[in-house]
Amino acid sequence: MMRGMRVFLPAVVGAVFLAPAAPAADAEAIHKAIQRGIVALQRLQQADGTWPYPEIGATALAGLTLLECDVPAKDPAVQKAAAAVRRAALRESRTYSLALSIMFLDRLGEPTDVPFIEIMGVRLLAGQKAAGGWTYQCVDAVEEADLRRLEAHVKQRTEQPPVSAKEAPEKPGRELPREVQLYLAYLLRAAVADTSGDNSNTQFAVLGLWVARRYGVPIEQAAVRLEQRFRTSQGADGGWGYGYSERGEGDSSTPAMTCAALLGLAVSQGAVKGRIPRDLAKDPAFRAGLVALGTAIDHPAARRPGNPRVPTVDNGRFYYFLWSLERLAVICGLETIGGKDWYNWGAEILLANQGKDGSWQGEYGSYGADTCFALLFLKRSNPARDLTAVLKGIVQDPGEVVLRAGGVSGAGLQPSPRLPSPLEPLRPGDRSSSVGQPKEGSSSLPAKPSTPSAGVDDEVGRLTARLAEARGRRLDELLAQMKEAKGVAYTQALAAAIPRLSGTDRDKAREALAERLARMSSATLADKLQDDDLEVRRAAALAVAMKDDKSHLRKLIDLLEDPEPPVARAAHTALRSLTGQDFGPAPDASRAERARAVAAWKEWWNKRGGK
Repeated sequence: MMRGMRVFLPAVVGAVFLAPAAPAADAEAIHKAIQRGIVALQRLQQADGTWPYPEIGATALAGLTLLECDVPAKDPAVQKAAAAVRRAALRESRTYSLALSIMFLDRLGEPTDVPFIEIMGVRLLAGQKAAGGWTYQCVDAVEEADLRRLEAHVKQRTEQPPVSAKEAPEKPGRELPREVQLYLAYLLRAAVADTSGDNSNTQFAVLGLWVARRYGVPIEQAAVRLEQRFRTSQGADGGWGYGYSERGEGDSSTPAMTCAALLGLAVSQGAVKGRIPRDLAKDPAFRAGLVALGTAIDHPAARRPGNPRVPTVDNGRFYYFLWSLERLAVICGLETIGGKDWYNWGAEILLANQGKDGSWQGEYGSYGADTCFALLFLKRSNPARDLTAVLKGIVQDPGEVVLRAGGVSGAGLQPSPRLPSPLEPLRPGDRSSSVGQPKEGSSSLPAKPSTPSAGVDDEVGRLTARLAEARGRRLDELLAQMKEAKGVAYTQALAAAIPRLSGTDRDKAREALAERLARMSSATLADKLQDDDLEVRRAAALAVAMKDDKSHLRKLIDLLEDPEPPVARAAHTALRSLTGQDFGPAPDASRAERARAVAAWKEWWNKRGGK
């Protein structure tokens, strides 16, 4: 299946000997930031116990975060979140939600949740693809007959004295109940053998499986495939990208996905029973990955020359990266990466960028995920303490080094390769992480996007900052200019600035972006409807309606299933305007009601002969 493993042998030109570590970030300031973040996160919880996102994974993430931040398990917010996760558990089939629900219920430690963890664990296991990774969906929608059997199984288990969730890690030889074993066998027979999969979904699946392993889910073969995936797809710069391709020749390496791959390699060392873990401190692939990751982070401000300012976060996925970094470092027991104090570097950025309401706002801020990522980082959360014990003594920071061209047979590493800074604004088509649903017919390996010049990137950053800081008449003037100006930088800046605005200012910026896109050709709008940025997709849907362009009706119907509520609502608005029809869904529709509405739109489309 694979053509062999390729690793890279970085040469150390010279280690940089650093002064003693700088003083830790102010503990009291961090404590206050965490308390404010908890309040902001709890404020988003809805009456039914969920957080405002269609998938239950957002609620599981919030519940996990509250527990990690020392909110008591009996707290009403935690209990309501747990009840919501249990209601969704037996029907859940999506990777992010399965993994996060397993981690949350495990951390909660209620014995009656063990059957839910087992069932979600085998679904997660069955979702692994032939190339060792995961996509957004693990299994097809759960059939009603299977659901009834699983409900009966859970009822029977909860009526008996259950095995304590806290005991599970002490029983590595534990087996799944026969009913769950049969269900796993059925899922594996029904699995489709394909090589799709992205490293963002994969890193969540890896953590979920490691936790499910404690409950008897057999992950050894999955771990072998996982290790092979990452050892055959490392890039020449030592990092990994979003998708999979042998020798890392697909997507460009990014810091977040490099964290994902290194975590996958670490998990694979502890998952195979009876195997002596390899010394990752001497492992060329792991070492090269850590060296590459070290180029993407920096020293805390006190250790940088010239007393520089703490940076403003302009990359909407920076907080996602921080949790990826924190998980890897804490699980592997690393106080430094590349000789740099990763925690104090990240903590001071988080303290400087926390909102007045206590939240953190990036691409995933509206439903609290960015606040969760920030809090989990500040708390140094560790969802796999048992893995940390396995890795003790076999992981080591290679220090701050410079890589020389070389590698296997003199090929591979370029002179002084560096990963892009996670603080840099995203470029068009950037897929360093994507916590959402892929478009129908999309591949895990997209066509390589065009890369703007450094000058365009600089201009986007300047324009974004100006928009984000402007208010009143000045904002109106800037929006009027950017709505008409020529150049891709203006579109990118509008989209990047919207998450940093609020209230009527955000509404004005969204309207300006939609009006800007309405001036574009129908072919360009087709691309914008599939853009990675939710604000661009939303604006493109409205722009299609403004142009009265009926050639994209099918794409708009697909967008009704977009995981981002603003995009789905915009698609619904556009469809009503273009067709004069309204099959829903309503803004507050349930998951089942949304599914019926989408089915009705598709039926209408098919009856028209796809026109």
